[in-house]
Amino acid sequence: MNNRYKSDKDVFFFTLNWATIVVLLILVWMALTTGSVLFIPVWLIILMFVVSTWFVTNYEIQNNHLRVRSGILNWNIPIDKIERIGRKRSMNSGPAHSRDRLEIVYSGGSILISPEREEQFLKQLKSINRKIVVDVPNVKKDA
Repeated sequence: MNNRYKSDKDVFFFTLNWATIVVLLILVWMALTTGSVLFIPVWLIILMFVVSTWFVTNYEIQNNHLRVRSGILNWNIPIDKIERIGRKRSMNSGPAHSRDRLEIVYSGGSILISPEREEQFLKQLKSINRKIVVDVPNVKKDA
């Protein structure tokens, strides 16, 4: 069983992400051509962060933990601490590249994610912790 789930990506976040990357690259290019290099390190750091979160956002179930990874940011959530999973359509910042998200509520907080194979993801979590209350209408069927 594949325990790693990539983040689902919708058109809005695809457009926003790549527009940000293009703008940052233009800013770096303009600074290089005009000799104004003061802000280049800041723009390059932001660029690396945006690119890393786009390509490295995933959710892994391993050793009874849900590991959420987005670029350099990591969360490690014990599955036995997960209380509830619900649907949430949100623009809030979080390790998800889709507005159609799952809110995972656990003792200690909550996190918004958007796994690609949602049905399989939920089944796998539920098989580890049967006490999780899953309130996800219209579960996305796996392809």
